[in-house]
Amino acid sequence: MKKLILSICAVMLIAFSAHAEKRVGVSVAYTMFDSSGTETTKSSGEKNSATEEEDVVVPSLFVEFANDRGLALGFDIVPVDNQELGSGTGSDDDAETSGANTASAELTGHYTVYGLAPLGSGGAYFKFGLARATIDTTENLSTGTTYGNEDVDGVLVGLGFNRESDAGTFFRMEGTYTDYDDVNFKGSFNGNAAGDSAVRNKIDADIDALALRISLGKSF
Repeated sequence: MKKLILSICAVMLIAFSAHAEKRVGVSVAYTMFDSSGTETTKSSGEKNSATEEEDVVVPSLFVEFANDRGLALGFDIVPVDNQELGSGTGSDDDAETSGANTASAELTGHYTVYGLAPLGSGGAYFKFGLARATIDTTENLSTGTTYGNEDVDGVLVGLGFNRESDAGTFFRMEGTYTDYDDVNFKGSFNGNAAGDSAVRNKIDADIDALALRISLGKSF
């Protein structure tokens, strides 16, 4: 469903751009990721849960198209792949393993299709959108199990304040919350998903992000 909504938003963005004010800009967001996950071992069914909190500074680029009523449609893309979601190192704490385990995950290829709706005439606005990214996992597990990468969608909502100058430049401050879908990783053994079932585990993960963003841009 979210893929369909993203496609519809993209079509609307193209159609909206024909007779609209154009805006481009850059943003920097102080983003607080809250990631939780549970790993279930295939053979024993043992569950190991963990929660990670990571604070990162995330830059992005955006383009918007706005009508004369202040409604806007935009596209925001993060040009770097360094949004660390968490990492860890563990000792041998499972009878099925022998040796230390390390794992980490990053959010990459992140983009958002969003809309802005003015709240009154003072510069305040409501922001809503759909985000998509890829979760890249890296691990060194003594079982030989590996986890692939998975795409994840999210719903974004936020409030902000916009101040424009007579020269067409603008400054914004906003706070947003993004709730990403739950994601499931199935382990493979030495790259083979049909490998030894005794060491094929699975991970269920949930990610949320709270961001405080400042933006500078120009209208045309």
